[in-house]
Amino acid sequence: MSDNWNNNLIQSIVEAGRTISYVETLNPSKTDKFHLSIKESDKRLFMREFEKIVKFAITKLKLKRVKIAFDTTEDLTWIKENHHLRPSVYEHKLLCWNYLNVSIVEPYFIPLMSVPYTMFNNLDNLVTDLLNYVESLRLNIDLILFDRGFYHGYLINYMESKNFPYLMLIPKKGKIKDFANKTQSLNYFEHSIKYNKESSVWKARTTIIARRVDDKTCWCYITNQKPSLLLVKEYSKRWNIETGFRIHDEARIKSKSKNNLIRFFYHLIGMLLVILWRLQNRVNYYVFKRYLKFLEYQFYPEKIKRLINPP
Repeated sequence: MSDNWNNNLIQSIVEAGRTISYVETLNPSKTDKFHLSIKESDKRLFMREFEKIVKFAITKLKLKRVKIAFDTTEDLTWIKENHHLRPSVYEHKLLCWNYLNVSIVEPYFIPLMSVPYTMFNNLDNLVTDLLNYVESLRLNIDLILFDRGFYHGYLINYMESKNFPYLMLIPKKGKIKDFANKTQSLNYFEHSIKYNKESSVWKARTTIIARRVDDKTCWCYITNQKPSLLLVKEYSKRWNIETGFRIHDEARIKSKSKNNLIRFFYHLIGMLLVILWRLQNRVNYYVFKRYLKFLEYQFYPEKIKRLINPP
């Protein structure tokens, strides 16, 4: 494939993200051939290449001490009867391509990795794999933030055994509700969680922090860090991952393909565009949409560039 062929394809993919369009509509002939190439590849190759970009970005951005967060993101679809899909949490009548993401949320949002999350995946196993991956990046992690959906005994026990610093919002049920009812302002309690693994019953030990906001509202968290009001306030940093993926969704590359590998590839490309935007902002600041237009322009043929921006 020639450089012009590749440049035209990249330009079409970036344009699809900028305009939230179907890449097949913008460049049908090249997309068909490109999708065949994606199908002949595999998920691990895409993740290895994305890892190289992440390591490059960490070095260039001089990231040292960070806070990270885990979250899932949805790509809604009208496709039915596909075992790679999950029911949408937000649009209950629809299914979605679902991805588990880990990202830096402080000093600012940088996606670190994403993996498909299907009905056949064990969430705990996916998270522990990503934790090991993040550990390999040699970042100084001050805190790992989770929402309620990750409140699993095995995962907590794993983080305790590896001494990962975590803070997790948890649902108020059973003993947790009792802890909340006992709290007037800020309190903490030692707690153990029973879970089943490999036909045995295990216990995960952790600390509950309960913070009462008003008469009707009390938030509860678990952590292995020293309980304090300052620590609880750090939880708001987790929202940066949701804000970050709203930016990512501004460049969602839509595809008509039902192939899970193709959909995962475009999801990673959307994350790549966010990383490139962060790197570009070290030199010249752009809002994200304007950066995509700038990037798209870089891959235009020279004759079109001269028409758009004559000498």
